[in-house]
Amino acid sequence: MTSLPRNFPFQAPQALRKQLQSVWRTLFVRGDLLTLLLLLALLLVAALSLATAEWPLTLRVVIPVLGLSVGFGYLLARSRYNELLALLMSSVYGVCFVLLVASWSEPGNMAQGIYSVFARMIRWVYDAFTGGINQDTLVFTMLVALLLWYLGYNMAWHVFRVDRVSRVITPPGLILLTNAAIYSGDNSLLPHLVIYSFLALVMVVRSAVNEREWEWYVRGIRVPERVRQQANLVGAGLALVAVAVSWNLPTQDVQERLNRFQEFLQADPLTELSETWNRLFSSIDAYGPVTADYYGGESLELSGAIQLGDQIVMRVEAPPGRRYYWRSRIFDTYEGGDWTSQATTRLPDLDPPFEANSVPELAREPIQQRFVLALNASRLLYAAPQPAIIYGVPLRADVRLSDNNMTNIYVLRPEQVLERGAVYSVTSLMSSASAAELRLTESNYPQWVRDTQLYVPPSVTGRTLALAAQIVQEDGAVTPYDKARAMERWLRQNITYDENIPQPPSFQDPIDWVLFDLKRGYCNYYASAMVMMLRSQGVPARLGAGFAQGEWDGNAFVVRERDAHTWVEVYFPNYGWIEFEPTAAQAPISRSEDEIRANAGTTTPTASPTLSPTPIASPTATQTSTPEGTPPALEVAVEFPSPTPTASPTPTATPVIIPTAPPTMPPSAPRTSFQFLISAILTGFLGLLILGIVVLAAFFLWWWWEWRGMRGFSPTVRAYARLGRYVGGLLGMHFGDDLTTYERRQQILEGLPKPAERPVSLITQLYTEERYGNGPATPDEVIQHASRADKAWQRVRESILRRWVRRFWPFLPEEK
Repeated sequence: MTSLPRNFPFQAPQALRKQLQSVWRTLFVRGDLLTLLLLLALLLVAALSLATAEWPLTLRVVIPVLGLSVGFGYLLARSRYNELLALLMSSVYGVCFVLLVASWSEPGNMAQGIYSVFARMIRWVYDAFTGGINQDTLVFTMLVALLLWYLGYNMAWHVFRVDRVSRVITPPGLILLTNAAIYSGDNSLLPHLVIYSFLALVMVVRSAVNEREWEWYVRGIRVPERVRQQANLVGAGLALVAVAVSWNLPTQDVQERLNRFQEFLQADPLTELSETWNRLFSSIDAYGPVTADYYGGESLELSGAIQLGDQIVMRVEAPPGRRYYWRSRIFDTYEGGDWTSQATTRLPDLDPPFEANSVPELAREPIQQRFVLALNASRLLYAAPQPAIIYGVPLRADVRLSDNNMTNIYVLRPEQVLERGAVYSVTSLMSSASAAELRLTESNYPQWVRDTQLYVPPSVTGRTLALAAQIVQEDGAVTPYDKARAMERWLRQNITYDENIPQPPSFQDPIDWVLFDLKRGYCNYYASAMVMMLRSQGVPARLGAGFAQGEWDGNAFVVRERDAHTWVEVYFPNYGWIEFEPTAAQAPISRSEDEIRANAGTTTPTASPTLSPTPIASPTATQTSTPEGTPPALEVAVEFPSPTPTASPTPTATPVIIPTAPPTMPPSAPRTSFQFLISAILTGFLGLLILGIVVLAAFFLWWWWEWRGMRGFSPTVRAYARLGRYVGGLLGMHFGDDLTTYERRQQILEGLPKPAERPVSLITQLYTEERYGNGPATPDEVIQHASRADKAWQRVRESILRRWVRRFWPFLPEEK
């Protein structure tokens, strides 16, 4: 047994000191304090590893919850509650504690903090179910804190109730190992793993000592008091030796397993899960647990608001003076607000350099790009349309074969996840066709284009199709190129750019909703509307997804997360897929003869098209030697740039585009309705929470007064014990140990009203007969005695409670 320090509390009276020492010895047995500290340290190491891995956690919320969870779990483990009831109580108190601790971290008083926490939680739930972007770190912190609460309770329960050490050290170990496997930032998690290993081994030693002591106790073997202390010291020393030995073990096999785990993360279902995670939890600005793939999933949904940051995604070295898109994927099938890809073939295990069997097209120039990734991890390869040769990385490709078995690349993926700083090169065949050349093309589209790129689903409304015809008619457009330019201009002039739009209604096609009702949207809506309207006019088109070109810093294009973008690609026979830009926040793509036709007001192409301008030569730089199979590259610094770019070179035929800032929009109607929804849900939830706390408190009080310590008692003995507990605790009556049952009865009746005399006398009589006499002899008599004792106690309890209430409320009428 442990005892309080000799002078604790040094100023307390002797009786109080003895009472505190008795409570201390009741709560804690030898070794409990050390075990509690070990449990708290294990949990703290797991939580700090998440913070080191840059998960968006607020430690001032998480750490107090850890301490409360271990302490509360210890009390439940030492109680007489069964496992189910203990789990229910832990759940209720865990939710309450997490809410209270989170409220304390909010500015203002307690009431304001509680309101703020509930409002942010409801907003997060609302966005989760409506497709909104919500990366509230407080909500994520509360969810993690609640998870750690259950973990702390589980650990304390399995240590002090069932002593299963494997169930104690395994959960935090899984957190640490999983965190170390998926984290790819610069911080080191090795110290956390070392500390955890040492603590886990000490816990194993502690469990072994407890088990051995119990065996000695059962067999009647006396053990010196210092055995436990000596065993703990020896075990701690052996744990240090084991950790030191493991530090020097080879790690090659471990690295191979981590690489396999990263390959597992490339699975397509995990891509969708990753996108949902990024939408609700992990801010992409952090080097967190999820790779940030932009438009890399199998589908693209037209949803609500988006939120993009300033994190650098990559640097791209490419000749300036051109208009670039860094494409990640092609989408070509639209159904009711969802885009998917119709790639029919997957080409695995492609060694570099991979050369695509591309369709031969006119007016194409080979343009080399060199990509340096700044993401913590990426499962996509980006390239300017149309990629022809990929250098420097093994890959797999999703493609669609044309009529003559030529390759149309839909998406490129590396065989292994690319980490930050990875470098690869691409040669793309970029179009240099002029507007006049594209106007001269005919509409003899090949079969593989007509099969998928002209399909208009039934979900596209009639007024959307009518609008497309009206735009073409009012512009006087005849050729496919002029139709595309007319729709591009109309969308840029009539749809306002806004990233904070609400979720589209479920009963309406999102394109129709944006074109006619909302008249606001971002790039996904601009491009989707243009593709569908072009197809309705017999012009094949598809959706390109990836990034706009970014900002030129004097050496390379700096591409940030805010540059994520979708655009339109229109097919022209002999010239292939040509890019168009309908999004108002992006500068338009200008080609030769576009301004000439606009000024002349004619729809007929010029007889002899002007040749496209020659791209500007790249800046002066020295050529560096490169590995075999890799094209020569400009010698540039691999370091990532500061947010402030240097001056851009003066563009010629096609300018370098810096997207304009989207206009500020006034709050929309759903915001107001949402505030009303917050108030309604918050009021209801607070009411239910208060009701639940009141019910739980009432249940606890009922158990405390009626059943605490009564296990195994007969109904008669319970009624007599409750009588003494109530009159002693509520009415302040105390009895000497030398009094008989009837003498105690007489003292009780002196403090109770007249109606309590008969039930008190009956309880005393039944208890005396059972305790000191023969008691009930048959089962029927036992049942009869139990029933009489219960009914008598209910009448006595009412009298005692009325007398106690009259102390605080003397206006309560006396019982007669």
